[in-house]
Amino acid sequence: MSDAAQRADTARDTGTAQRVAVVGDATSVAGFRPLGFAVYALDRPEEARTLWHELGSGFYAVVFVTEPVFEQIEDLAEEVFDQATPAITVIPGAGASKDLGRQKMLRAVERALGTTSLIKEREE
Repeated sequence: MSDAAQRADTARDTGTAQRVAVVGDATSVAGFRPLGFAVYALDRPEEARTLWHELGSGFYAVVFVTEPVFEQIEDLAEEVFDQATPAITVIPGAGASKDLGRQKMLRAVERALGTTSLIKEREE
């Protein structure tokens, strides 16, 4: 076993592993597997709800979800929003973007700063 594999096993066994998961349709998530991310290719976005126990448990430090998946698990994601892990990040899917990731980021900025007026001014 290589040194890197041994370190990964040790980190996993001691609970210090920082893993990344990507959840969405096969086309949208296929490119993340070579990066070493845990990839969950779903036939239907609703299937993410059955995975949530694993995804939201804190085992993953970051969970990237496509917009259609986020629409299905938004209520579940809100439960862990204020926790350190997992950080839920919305990414566009293979189809047309609904701008959910941007909207989620604006809500986070507004909650942190109390306003989004600085962002809106720069966009104009």
